[in-house]
Amino acid sequence: MPLLTSDMNLNIALKKAGLIPELIDEGFSPQTLLQVVYPNDKEVLLGNQLSKDETQEMPRVFFVPTDRDASYTLIMTDPDAPSASDHQFGPWRHWVAVNIPGANPELTEDDKSHHTPYVGPGPGPNTGKHRYLFLLYKQPHQLQAFQSMPHEEKAHRRQFDLKMFVAAHNLELVAANFFVIDANQ
Repeated sequence: MPLLTSDMNLNIALKKAGLIPELIDEGFSPQTLLQVVYPNDKEVLLGNQLSKDETQEMPRVFFVPTDRDASYTLIMTDPDAPSASDHQFGPWRHWVAVNIPGANPELTEDDKSHHTPYVGPGPGPNTGKHRYLFLLYKQPHQLQAFQSMPHEEKAHRRQFDLKMFVAAHNLELVAANFFVIDANQ
């Protein structure tokens, strides 16, 4: 029986949830682990179920940088907006933090790296299971310029073109993690 590695487990979970190939390319090979823990010590664990109430505050994020001299971008998105069966507003841009230094990969609420400030999940009632995906990218430059995007209104966060954003900034995916909220419960 073959030994399952952490990257195999991650890829199996991402494929089972349909995130590979929907938002992540088939050839994705994680280079580090991405730990996400909400203030109530609820940890994001490869598709575990959390509640809307448990995820309203910005989580702590931890990763071991693949390159301490590089900077990183973190994105949180919900592809299932407004519902699991209707993705017309997805992916929803919940959070984007840029220029996270590999030498100090801590994020705080008043950190200057918040390109799009954190907004917790808000799935409507009876809209099915929503997948909330955290993606960590290595940037090609330490202090990279990112065009600002409006984020104050709900309409600004809809239909985030993740693949275009990644391509435009030449970002390299190095880690991922996700959780699920069942809005039918």
